[in-house]
Amino acid sequence: MIDLAPHNPHPLTIATPVIAAAGSLGDVVSVARWLGLAQPEADHGLGAIICPTVTVAGRRGQPQVVATPAGVLYHHGGASLGVKQVRERLAPRWLSYHVPVLVSIAGADAAAVAVELTDVPGIAGFELALPALTASEAAQRVTAVRRATLLPLLVRLPGELPDPVAVAQASIAAGADAIALIGGLPACMPHADGSLVYGRLGGPAIFPIALRLVAAVAAAVAAPVIGMGGVATPEHARALLNAGARAVALASALMADLRRAKTIAAGL
Repeated sequence: MIDLAPHNPHPLTIATPVIAAAGSLGDVVSVARWLGLAQPEADHGLGAIICPTVTVAGRRGQPQVVATPAGVLYHHGGASLGVKQVRERLAPRWLSYHVPVLVSIAGADAAAVAVELTDVPGIAGFELALPALTASEAAQRVTAVRRATLLPLLVRLPGELPDPVAVAQASIAAGADAIALIGGLPACMPHADGSLVYGRLGGPAIFPIALRLVAAVAAAVAAPVIGMGGVATPEHARALLNAGARAVALASALMADLRRAKTIAAGL
């Protein structure tokens, strides 16, 4: 078992070092039967799952995924789950799964969402997705969420930070239990009509950047680090673990193949 929140009174222990990154499995319920999440001995390879971003009211939107050479460009389209939807429909189902489910939060109402959901059974913790901020700005956001909940708190850093080590250190000092990086890189791709789609670049194309940044952060902090960004093979995962990560998170790889977590976990 791997402990991702060793100093938190609420445990976050995972059976394998492979995590489904935020939104990679949708609301989780839609794939639960296929993966066997409610079965104690299911061989899906996942240690934890992070749901899509949750906001107070929820938002309709049209996410876009655009293929790129050696990767994908993802734009969320403004879509998010709502607190009521999670509390009344999703979390009761998550409670029956034999894998912890965390809620992804971001933006101005992140702390408000944490307040609303912190005592809801079926929610094992939160992941706070940060944009490109300074260390002091990051600390302010992490502090606000930590005041709202005692549950395990992961902080996800984007790949374009000028100083990811400083932001990771500030986030931990402000109450983060673990750091996840990298949450993609800003990019764009053309539509067939020539218009541009802006979003986050993921997939194997960004793996070398992710590996370098994970190694730097893992060497500088004592808290658990979750490596992500282009992880597609057992070799990718092993390289991140050897660089100091305690676990790895899959995004585009899982969106392409729900069996990828099992393949990667079995290859470690």
